[in-house]
Amino acid sequence: MMKRLSIELKKITRYPTFWVFIGLYVLMVSLLFCAFPTIKFNGPLSALTLKSYYTFPDIWHTLTYIAGLFNLMLGVMVVILITNEFTFRTVRQNIIDGWSVMDFLSAKVILLLFLALCTTIFVFIFGIVYGVIASPIMDSSAIFSEVSYIIAYFVQSLAYLCFALFMGTLFKKAGMGIIFFLVYSKIVEPLIGWKLPDTISDYLPFHNISKLIDIPAIKIGGMTIYHSDSPLGIHFILTLVYSAAFVSATYLLLKKRDN
Repeated sequence: MMKRLSIELKKITRYPTFWVFIGLYVLMVSLLFCAFPTIKFNGPLSALTLKSYYTFPDIWHTLTYIAGLFNLMLGVMVVILITNEFTFRTVRQNIIDGWSVMDFLSAKVILLLFLALCTTIFVFIFGIVYGVIASPIMDSSAIFSEVSYIIAYFVQSLAYLCFALFMGTLFKKAGMGIIFFLVYSKIVEPLIGWKLPDTISDYLPFHNISKLIDIPAIKIGGMTIYHSDSPLGIHFILTLVYSAAFVSATYLLLKKRDN
């Protein structure tokens, strides 16, 4: 497993676009998260304060929700990395070198797991540092009581990357893969969901994955007027199922082309 990961990392770390996307991800998550406390609300929301969202334990929900907004960016990066395998014919070269379709796919899945883990570690460290600075009270129960959102973020980001893997494999061209990746997630599925009742649309792939980390609870004047569900409920399980489905579809596609 480590040998395959090492091979994949050697390929992508030599590619400047990879570092551009990683740098943009870190920068955008950091800037948006730090900019939120400066927002001032008017009218009925004037009593809404964002300070509590940046202290333990609520910081985990806030940070993972904001980081989740940039999972599409990571997905686009993976589409580019996967389509490069077809553009530069490294897929065929791997098979010539004795790799099976399963060997090739398992190497990609290991890479996606590694990327999802790295982004999750970044979010966790960022949350710890910011939370320690912003929180007036420090104890282990406050720090870790909502850390389940970190687990949910790992699963959510992995699901985006698995779908990007499928899109890149399906279209083999970066432009087409990116277009369909974005069009399906932001246009096609929302239109389908708009025609369906909430009891069905909530469980469509991207809607379900997005609801894994829902918008943080809205608190005004000490009252909670909107409460989000636990991140480890049915959406968590379905996100794992969808991730497995995306990888399985990629395997079937590669197997069909190999025959």
